[in-house]
Amino acid sequence: MDWEQVTIIAQIATGIATLAVAVFLASQLRIQHKDSERDFAFAFENRQQDLLMSIFTDDSTSDLYWEATTNWDTLSAKEENRYRGIQQQLYLTIWTSWRLRRDGDNLDRQGAQWRQMLQYSGQRRFYEKYGREILQREPALLNFAENVYQELEAEQNP
Repeated sequence: MDWEQVTIIAQIATGIATLAVAVFLASQLRIQHKDSERDFAFAFENRQQDLLMSIFTDDSTSDLYWEATTNWDTLSAKEENRYRGIQQQLYLTIWTSWRLRRDGDNLDRQGAQWRQMLQYSGQRRFYEKYGREILQREPALLNFAENVYQELEAEQNP
């Protein structure tokens, strides 16, 4: 075997090794990306749970939240503004969940969240006054929430 043949074999072996390394690195990137998405979703869900716990473990906030959800028309401007801040945070967490598409095309979790967010009349009044405007940046989500809203309104006002 002459040097030319050895060189050709060495180049082929180097090419195969380079390809193997590239395939390995691509698979590692894919795994790392999935891990990153999972970590982000986990952190996001923890943040959402922390927000909910902060609402319901503080007596004054919990009282305000209950008053707003059940007796919207009795709120002072200050109370309405405070409730608005809470609801906006909740809307934004649901919006982020929508964008993440964690459940793929399965919208059961979204449906359950929107039924909870619009369960009481005060929550639906908030949606009418502020919620649609928040969601208008994501037309598909607005349409989804609107369908839940219409269903609940029809149930409450036959």
